[in-house]
Amino acid sequence: MEIVRGIRFKKYLEEEAERERNKLAESAKELKQQTKEQTTSEKLQEKLEPLSPCPMSDD
Repeated sequence: MEIVRGIRFKKYLEEEAERERNKLAESAKELKQQTKEQTTSEKLQEKLEPLSPCPMSDD
């Protein structure tokens, strides 16, 4: 019985990991598309004023 439960749990974890990978891939795809669609002025603005590091980060 424990083996069956372990196999189910492993399958569940693998499915969750796959869903997370798909979400990340979709997010990366959207970001790439948004970056591609940026106007010239937005690109220049980004070069002039890069985003500051997150104040809550561990760095």
